[in-house]
Amino acid sequence: MSGGKSIFAVLIVAACTFMPAQLRGQQVATPDETAVAKTFTPERVPSQRRHVSFPTTSDDSSEAERSAPATSGYKWTGFYIGGHGGYNWGNADTSFQALPSPGTFFNLADTTLRPHPKGFAGGIQGGYNWQRNHLFVGGEADFSWTDMDETVTLTPIPQNNGTPFPGAGFLRAGQKTNWINSYRLRGGVAIDRVLLYGTIGLALGNVHYTANSDFRPVGTEQYIADFSRTRAGVIAGPGAEIGILKHISVKAEYLFYDLSKAGFVANPSIPFPPGFPNFQVQYRWKTQANTFNAGVNYRF
Repeated sequence: MSGGKSIFAVLIVAACTFMPAQLRGQQVATPDETAVAKTFTPERVPSQRRHVSFPTTSDDSSEAERSAPATSGYKWTGFYIGGHGGYNWGNADTSFQALPSPGTFFNLADTTLRPHPKGFAGGIQGGYNWQRNHLFVGGEADFSWTDMDETVTLTPIPQNNGTPFPGAGFLRAGQKTNWINSYRLRGGVAIDRVLLYGTIGLALGNVHYTANSDFRPVGTEQYIADFSRTRAGVIAGPGAEIGILKHISVKAEYLFYDLSKAGFVANPSIPFPPGFPNFQVQYRWKTQANTFNAGVNYRF
């Protein structure tokens, strides 16, 4: 029994010796410290972070944004009508050619007079635009009344030998444009409220041509041309249009048109007796003009 007591005593002493050694690296937590520790335990922190959301960028959405085409904010697609006004200045160079030949008709040397018709114009237009992103194409038709006109005179008449024909005879050439009508394609870029474009198409014009080679009073003859003709040609130029309201835009454009040359062969006012050469004068007029127009359109 004494041996058992000894063993029991040894175990108690060893236990008392071991327990303090395990507790040396620990501190006793106060009630407040325990509450704080429970609040910020490692198990709670991740759970709070799981509820925090951050904006993310998807590769798919970034690719879609990069591939999306840029667009113009102001919409130009649709029909429109409007009016315009402007100024025209032209080239009506007129050649005089003696027939049957300069040598036979020696009183008239081949000569060119250079009228430059000019005047105001005004009219109406209408068309359609089709826009895709920053590009657009369309068509336009317009009609302009104009008073573009000029006549020039040369006196005395030059002869083939370099001397003037005696007397007060003269050469005269003139051109007056009554109206211009065009049918044009337009195409260019749309930069929000601004259109920048080029245009080309068919031009029609009603033109009054006049010319005369008058050898009176020393001579007895004059060779008169006086007629009107509707001619066709090409028209082209640049322009710009600006949208100022949802349905209203203003424009300005420069156009050049060429209706090609008009020709006419004039006979003498008094026929020559039989046996005389068939004296005639051939006239040829250029029909070109520049026009600057400003206008306003209502877009549907």
